[in-house]
Amino acid sequence: MSDFIEKAEELALSGKFEEAIGKYDEAIGEDPSDPLTYVGKASVLKALGRYDECIACMDTAVRIIPEWKGTDPERIPAFTSMLLVLKAEAQLYAEKPDEALVTVNEADKISNADAASLVVRAQAHAQLKNYEEAGNSLYRAEEWCFLHDDAMLTQVWLSKVHLAKEGGKPFAPPYAAEVYKSGNWRKPVGTAEELFERGNNLRGEGLLYDALRYYDACLAGEPKNRALVLFFKGIIFEQLKNFSEAYSMYSDALAAGPTPEDEFKILVRWANAKTRRI
Repeated sequence: MSDFIEKAEELALSGKFEEAIGKYDEAIGEDPSDPLTYVGKASVLKALGRYDECIACMDTAVRIIPEWKGTDPERIPAFTSMLLVLKAEAQLYAEKPDEALVTVNEADKISNADAASLVVRAQAHAQLKNYEEAGNSLYRAEEWCFLHDDAMLTQVWLSKVHLAKEGGKPFAPPYAAEVYKSGNWRKPVGTAEELFERGNNLRGEGLLYDALRYYDACLAGEPKNRALVLFFKGIIFEQLKNFSEAYSMYSDALAAGPTPEDEFKILVRWANAKTRRI
């Protein structure tokens, strides 16, 4: 690392962004073939809200990286893909979601999609108000975290909650159903009561398939009021327009010995689902 880059990083960390850019420019003048210098400068430009300049820096970094001698050649594709994802993030800050999607597609052609690229893809679709595709991308990102590395799992969860609120309706994109059916998700942990409460919260937030996961885990934990858990699962399946599954859940709830008060509510739902089964 050159002295210019080291000084630029120190200046950036202390909030002296304009001075940091000057040092990065000096580093570029000293060695214009190092993509990391452009990446560093891009990060400072992003912090200043100068997104178009940030994107231009990332373009330069991507263009020169094939000739870079500072890393193992076998790592170049993965590094290039990462830089493209960072460029796509800058394009989102610049409110250019269509361009961000083009960039993240380019990244995924070089290296298979990971949680980072899928989250950026989701954010781009969200800016375009395409909430179903945004949701599909987030559930793909979550699945990737479960199968590979969960470092971004919290960010994915928070993004799902935010997207559900922004969309203003129950959040159940098609890929969420695929993940639920496949079992490629981490089993929630906790007492039956804790899992039931969390399932209710998720249902209230509109995250229907996430709520189902927690209700399933709750049922495996032998809850005191099994009938009520099955009842709420039935309500979710009604929301998903799966009346056959809803009818099955309500039937199981009635067989589980509900309280008289719960039994009446379940019977009403059971009768409705029975008439609407396909």
